[in-house]
Amino acid sequence: MDNQKGYTLSEMIVVLTAISCLLLLFFPLQSSLAEEVKKRYIIEQFENDLLLAQQLTIQNHPNYWLMINSSSNHYYLYDSRNRETIFERYFPDNWSIQLLSLTTPIRFNSTGTLYNPGTMKITTPRKELKITFPFGKSRVKIVEQ
Repeated sequence: MDNQKGYTLSEMIVVLTAISCLLLLFFPLQSSLAEEVKKRYIIEQFENDLLLAQQLTIQNHPNYWLMINSSSNHYYLYDSRNRETIFERYFPDNWSIQLLSLTTPIRFNSTGTLYNPGTMKITTPRKELKITFPFGKSRVKIVEQ
């Protein structure tokens, strides 16, 4: 009596082929999801940095400037009173920044009102974002196009 337990080679190949096909379908979904999360994090960080600049201006002094350098894809918070950079952040290399009607530096007065409202555009590999800096004390508006 031949009582063997286990799988044949052909059964193992079929199962491994099915798993490989599923992984090939899943990988592109995972990379696009990771890229979307990264984009969302960077834009959220930018929005929080603007709010920080506004709050520091209201609480400390009106000499905090958010400087955007579109040619090198980065921005930084600068304290012009003490002549020091508070922090510097970079956008990914494959993103582009275009200042439309927005001028730098982005500055707020002592009540938190933006001096020079305007718009800018950030282009990512998959999407384009229009960022509007409105009049008054309201927050930045970010719209995906």
